[in-house]
Amino acid sequence: MKFLLHPVITVLSLASILLISGCGEARTSGFFAGLSSTHTPTSDTTGIYTATTFTTSPAVDDTLMNCTFDNILSEPFGSSCYYEVYNGSMHIDNSVLSDPVILLSTAGLIDDGLVEAQFDLIDAPSHCVVGLVVGAASTRDFLLLGVNSRGQYTIQRSINGLWLPVMGLDPFESCRLLPYSQPGVEVSALIHGNYIDLRVNGQLIQVVRTTMPAMGQVGIFVDGYVNTNLDRITVVPSE
Repeated sequence: MKFLLHPVITVLSLASILLISGCGEARTSGFFAGLSSTHTPTSDTTGIYTATTFTTSPAVDDTLMNCTFDNILSEPFGSSCYYEVYNGSMHIDNSVLSDPVILLSTAGLIDDGLVEAQFDLIDAPSHCVVGLVVGAASTRDFLLLGVNSRGQYTIQRSINGLWLPVMGLDPFESCRLLPYSQPGVEVSALIHGNYIDLRVNGQLIQVVRTTMPAMGQVGIFVDGYVNTNLDRITVVPSE
């Protein structure tokens, strides 16, 4: 009996090892995992830089922005952001890294308002996401409103770096006549109380209900393996 149990235990152990080794980190087709960076200097693609946690609320005079990057000295994300600005856009090449880039704006919402970003996708796998970050306390605590070129949207919350599903990854191209692969993507979030109206290229995609108003720092999200230009970022408080 002892000789019969030994092969059985060996087979079960091997099966368990194979099962565990087959489990990898979920990508955008599920939910994000891993670190985030606030910039990826071209001279160093091995290290990840994480911004300091914002400890204060945005100042009243910092709650309005409409940056179109006409000036090469434009710094909507602060002086620590090293992505280059030229030809009317900020060039964010994250194509060599798997971790997403999160850039928090120097502007934020202390009340209801509108946040928009215009992306010009250069090279991106169809499942990878670009979008808006709202209600951010840091680069690890925020709400993501993202879209990909498959005609899908995703809404996820990051709490201390842990990704939790809210809604999304449903196809919206057929019912809302959005193209499957669009080179230009405008993502808009109208925040009013506990609700966020998510629009993509001007069309209402989803009304998101949050447990708390999504006030605080705002910014953009660029998935891993994505090369994109940011043509505009707008933050307008409600009057």
